[in-house]
Amino acid sequence: MNRTGALSLSTKAQIAARIGGTFLLVHWRLRRDPLPRVVESFAGRDRGGTSRVEARRLSRIVYGTLRLGPLRPRCLVNALVLFRLLRAQGDEAELVIGLPHDARDHEAHAWVEVERIDVGPPPGKGSHQELARYR
Repeated sequence: MNRTGALSLSTKAQIAARIGGTFLLVHWRLRRDPLPRVVESFAGRDRGGTSRVEARRLSRIVYGTLRLGPLRPRCLVNALVLFRLLRAQGDEAELVIGLPHDARDHEAHAWVEVERIDVGPPPGKGSHQELARYR
C-alpha cells in the first residue's frame, strides 16, 4: 500500500487470487462438512505472507470480487470467504448467522464481525437478530 492508501497492482492481484482460491475452498468444504466444522477449519490465524487490509475494506473487496461476471454467491459464501481471509491476517473475526427481527420464514443471513462490529460483507447485519456465532 502506498501513502494514499491505494493498493498496488500486485497487491490487488494477490488479494484477488486469495479470494478466488478461498471461494473454491468454501464451496468444496460446505459440500463435505457441516457448517461448524467448516468454520472451525477456517479459524486459524497468522498464515504469514499476506498483505494486511483493514476489515471493512477487505469486506468490500471480497464482495466486489465475488460479484464479477455471472457469479452472485449467497451471503454465507461471501461471509465465509471474508471470515477466512480476516482470520488468516490475524483479525479476531466471528461469523454470525441471524434472522430478520420480524422473520416470517427460515431465510437466514450471514455476516462477519470483528470486535462485535459488523464488517460485512454488504449488506452486513442490517436488522437481523443473531441466532448463532462462530469463532
